[in-house]
Amino acid sequence: MTGPTSGTIGWDEVRALIAARVPQGVIGRLSPVPAAELRHLRAPLRKLRTELTRELSANDRRRYAAAYDQLAALQFAGILSAATPAEALDWLTARRLLAVNWPLPDGGSTNPDAHAVLRVLLLPHRDAAFQRELAVRLAEWLPARGDAFRWLIAHGLAVWSGAEVPATDGYLTGWLREGGLVRYASHQEIGEWFAEQGLRAAVPHHDTLLGWLRAQPRLAEFVRRLFEVPDAGTELADPHTAGFGPDNEWPKALTALAGEGLLDRAELIDLCLGLLLRGERPGNLRGFLRLYAELAPDAEEVTARARDHVRLAADGAPTAAKAAQAALRSVDLRLSAELFTELTAEVLARPEKALATVQLGWADAVLRRDPVRADDLLPALAVAFAHPAPEVQERALRLVAGRLADTADPATAESVRGAAAALGPALRADAQRLLAAPAARPAVAGEHREPPAPVLRPVRPAELPAAPAGPFELAERLAAVLADAMPDPGEFEVVLAALVAERQRDAAALGTALAPLAPRHGEDQAVHRGIGTVGGTLGCLLDALTGREHRSAALTAELLALPDPRRGPALVPALRVLEAACGVADAPVPVLLATPTGADGTLDPAVLTERLAAHRAAGARPWPVDLAQALLRVAPDARPGVRAAAAGLGCDLPPDTPLPAPRGFHVQAPGRPDGWSASEYPRIAPLAPTVSASVPASGGVTGLLHTLPDPTGSDWFAAGFRTSATQLAQLPWVAPWHPETVAAHGLSTVAAQAADAGPRQPGPLLPRLTELPGEPGPVSHLLLAYGMTALRAEHRTAALDALLALTARGRLRPEELGEWLAALWRLSVAKPNRFLPVLADAARGGAGRPVFAVLTAMLTDLAADPARRGLAAVLTLAADCAAAEAVRTPVPALATLTAPGAPRRVRTEAARLAGILGP
Repeated sequence: MTGPTSGTIGWDEVRALIAARVPQGVIGRLSPVPAAELRHLRAPLRKLRTELTRELSANDRRRYAAAYDQLAALQFAGILSAATPAEALDWLTARRLLAVNWPLPDGGSTNPDAHAVLRVLLLPHRDAAFQRELAVRLAEWLPARGDAFRWLIAHGLAVWSGAEVPATDGYLTGWLREGGLVRYASHQEIGEWFAEQGLRAAVPHHDTLLGWLRAQPRLAEFVRRLFEVPDAGTELADPHTAGFGPDNEWPKALTALAGEGLLDRAELIDLCLGLLLRGERPGNLRGFLRLYAELAPDAEEVTARARDHVRLAADGAPTAAKAAQAALRSVDLRLSAELFTELTAEVLARPEKALATVQLGWADAVLRRDPVRADDLLPALAVAFAHPAPEVQERALRLVAGRLADTADPATAESVRGAAAALGPALRADAQRLLAAPAARPAVAGEHREPPAPVLRPVRPAELPAAPAGPFELAERLAAVLADAMPDPGEFEVVLAALVAERQRDAAALGTALAPLAPRHGEDQAVHRGIGTVGGTLGCLLDALTGREHRSAALTAELLALPDPRRGPALVPALRVLEAACGVADAPVPVLLATPTGADGTLDPAVLTERLAAHRAAGARPWPVDLAQALLRVAPDARPGVRAAAAGLGCDLPPDTPLPAPRGFHVQAPGRPDGWSASEYPRIAPLAPTVSASVPASGGVTGLLHTLPDPTGSDWFAAGFRTSATQLAQLPWVAPWHPETVAAHGLSTVAAQAADAGPRQPGPLLPRLTELPGEPGPVSHLLLAYGMTALRAEHRTAALDALLALTARGRLRPEELGEWLAALWRLSVAKPNRFLPVLADAARGGAGRPVFAVLTAMLTDLAADPARRGLAAVLTLAADCAAAEAVRTPVPALATLTAPGAPRRVRTEAARLAGILGP
């Protein structure tokens, strides 16, 4: 072979080609040269890769861009100079080179081209052994979820060299996706590409998945492996294939191949059942369920696998259990009595209402056909007495009661009567009458259900944490606060106060203790967490205390300049930290005024008076934000005396203006019928009062508290997306005597959670709000209603915690909460499948009577709309609460709900509730 030799290609030339960025230059220069003659380039290429990787980690955009643009050319140089398959694999799979764009000669960039990489691996001086080994290594490397770029290279090398690559998860994922692409006219298989390049003879073109599968040499092996590949079912269930005809749908194509004898039909059915029994996520199961449906096992095939179908109906995912139940029902007369009884008990023990309803109907038909089976079936049917759906319980009770006379075994009848204790409280009277059972023993509400998950309460100390003992313990506790994504407000307050006091006592010792923290937690590292959070601003204070430069004054101005929806009292803790960072050197104070004395954020007025006296003795003027925060933490009746003491220091006091009370509530009706933008999303929110002229328009704690978010503006709802759970965690302690104001400022975030948005992390706003000494009012209860209908279960758990706490403290207004839930329900904001489980858990947690009051307020409000979906569930829960708590309070709305015009289910449940409440 003739061409350039290693002597004519020096490192400087190759380095210049790489620096030119364009891969084609490297390809054109190095392709003619065998890899053996490029061995002198291997070490400098690896060194260059290390250098460029280091540049990518630099916090400099220009350096990053310059390094990134050279990676594609570097990768080709590495591949072309690789002597072994292992070296080539290293260049193909290096992490920084996995998805590198390719710069174009005239500027810009393009996606990488796997065919171009494959082309350089098929150069004449690469032998077949190299290509076979690289194909195998690359197939073994492929990640389970696939890598289309490298799969094409591995597949191309295998087809070219005849290598039999291992059927790894990653290779099978690529094979699956390749089959899905065949339906597109523009798709070119690798053999067709070889022919187009003049490398091989022409091959047949496949325009359907079915035709492509028929031509696969390892078809049976690969199909068998599909049942073990993660997420293969997602590809099988691709919804876009239906428009390309049945020959392009995986389930139908595989079924057709089984019919042609190219695949084993019995094996496919067994593989489907095995995977469905193992269980997968719903998206993956869907594809295999479709395959099972297409295979449509006949009566002989189902009967031969009846035991597997029963297991699937008992333990499979809901959709799989439904398919198994339907298959077994199709062979009803072939099932043994023992197997059918087992199936009935297993299905009725599941929580799905639809499965239980079908099974009860099927069992009813069996008993009508063969009454002598009652002895075996009735105990199995009694399993439904513990079902979470009241409708299932009732239907099972009627079915069992109607067939109880058919049993000749007293033990069976007694077993059924004993199982009736699991029925809901509202059905127990019917059970006593229908089953002729002795009076049921007293039971608590919801005894038949599983106990609720433990309520997750924020871990909070009974009192404020002790102050740190010396600068080094203080440094440790500051590091813990900085590392905590949601610092406890008590620990934050104690640490902040200790930093200011220790700075006054011994600044040098404090600086020495904090010095190791500054490089890791200083302003540059901490502010990225958000300048409005305590974690972000504490980095500025840390820099100030260690003599480093900081931007506290500029950050304060930046916070106060935020637009209204984002400038609220949740910023006060951050402003206090920034104020301390500015003041510890320029205007030191002996002690912080605002550090609370109670574990609910309150401050003893006598302690505040002592701190003011310490300021007077030291000749220090209080810091404005610190003073304003301190006054908010003092009980309102003690505030005048404390203000008088502060006035004696000659400082400017914040305006003594009562915190705002809403002047009503804004109701935002649904916007468009096809969906809503953030500004159009339906909601209820308090209307902001007119701000007093004595309150600053912006800036200062007073101004931040008095400027309630305006719900009529387009930014109100969007502000809830931007307020973090970390900020909300501190908000209740800003104004502990004013929970209504706190609730008004936190409402948009909790409303965003109900709208399937907002912070994902559950914040303790609602539970902490219930611990404040101030009286909760309508805004607090509206906030609770939003929390009860949040999308995420962890947010609803926080609402449950708050509901129980308010009940325990005697501060819950059930009627008000019920009216808010009804109003939000009418707007389609509150969803009964979210808030009803919260109320049910609260009832089981000892709040049965308050929950009944909440439910009856909702019924009164919604009685005019008896067809509202979910209303029957409200009546059912109310009946359970009334029966368990022996409530006899009449509910006038039941007259409307039992009228002939109401839906049958609503009439039934309303009549049951009326019967429990008595005349």
